[in-house]
Amino acid sequence: MATYYCYNCWKVIGEDQQICPTCGANQADRDEQTYVEKLIRALRHPEPETPVRAAYILGQMKAHEAVPFLLELGRRSENIYIAAAAIDALGEIGDSCIIRDVEAILQIRREAVIRLATERASRKLIPVKQNVHP
Repeated sequence: MATYYCYNCWKVIGEDQQICPTCGANQADRDEQTYVEKLIRALRHPEPETPVRAAYILGQMKAHEAVPFLLELGRRSENIYIAAAAIDALGEIGDSCIIRDVEAILQIRREAVIRLATERASRKLIPVKQNVHP
């Protein structure tokens, strides 16, 4: 027997349920979402490998629309590896406007894994100064 999950909140739903009893999401809407929107939703998946994988893919795609979700995940995830994956993805996206947001994560997160991810991301986010020849 297969288990079905709501695409929005990842709670178990019945095979024939069109509306999630937990969050009210219409299950038919999942087919109208873009790939990036699906990956952003996957950041909240309860199985830890899925958000790590989703964050990695979002980073590789340089999905700027994922930045606020990745920042939130980096700040609040109880799983340090998920938080680190989100921070690494932010570095890959490369939006130098968020360097302060990424560095601020160090003020609330002290775990070594997160500290290393923040250092990696910060190096990628700092604009590279170009050599100017006189």
